[in-house]
Amino acid sequence: MDRILRPEGIVIFRDTVEMLVKIQTATEGMRWKSRIIDHESGPFNPEKILVAVKTYWTGNSAATVQSNSN
Repeated sequence: MDRILRPEGIVIFRDTVEMLVKIQTATEGMRWKSRIIDHESGPFNPEKILVAVKTYWTGNSAATVQSNSN
């Protein structure tokens, strides 16, 4: 999904908290910003919603990496 979604694109997942925590770990590993929020029917519903936004980032340039290692 990381290759399909453009930077600043949004994905919405709806599942149990246990599954959303696993998904959130994966999205954070891809440097996405994510947040778990309550279901629209209230906080006591076992389903929650995860909203993940793909961030725009670039790697360090070769000159920056070389100057930091000296």
